[in-house]
Amino acid sequence: MSHANVHSLDAMRAFRVHLLEFASVVNDVAASLQQQTLSFLDWLEHDRPNFWKQYMLRSFDVIAQARADFEKCKMRTVGDHRPTCYEEKLALEAAKQRLQMAQEKVEAVTRWCSFVRHEIDEFDGRRGSLQRYVESDFAKTIATLERMILAIEAYAEIESAADEPVAPPPAT
Repeated sequence: MSHANVHSLDAMRAFRVHLLEFASVVNDVAASLQQQTLSFLDWLEHDRPNFWKQYMLRSFDVIAQARADFEKCKMRTVGDHRPTCYEEKLALEAAKQRLQMAQEKVEAVTRWCSFVRHEIDEFDGRRGSLQRYVESDFAKTIATLERMILAIEAYAEIESAADEPVAPPPAT
């Protein structure tokens, strides 16, 4: 039989309270993290693709306008001299580069969606394990601690009853 060397029953009670508080904090943090990851995933899977697709559409419009301006510039003549249309050509090239960047962003968002979805699934597995531990194993630990406290309290009552002087029987 093992012997307990308990110096403070109050410390055990305080530890139990702190364990319960810790479990509550873990559950709150886990729920918050789940909400944040779902919010980020929604942003990545819905907001970003829509943004870059709209950006691509606007880029097509900008290219069409830049191309029209370039063609109009090439048609102009000032006397016998044709303008170089250098600025219009630069604007057209910049518009094409913007479109290419937007297309690359759409592809990147698609790749990142898959990667992030996988990582969030991995994280959810770990978070779920932690929550299951707190809900089951941690609860069992707290229940065991409560039983220990009750047993020590009962033992302390027996000890204090044994230490009390026995009153003599009443005289008849």
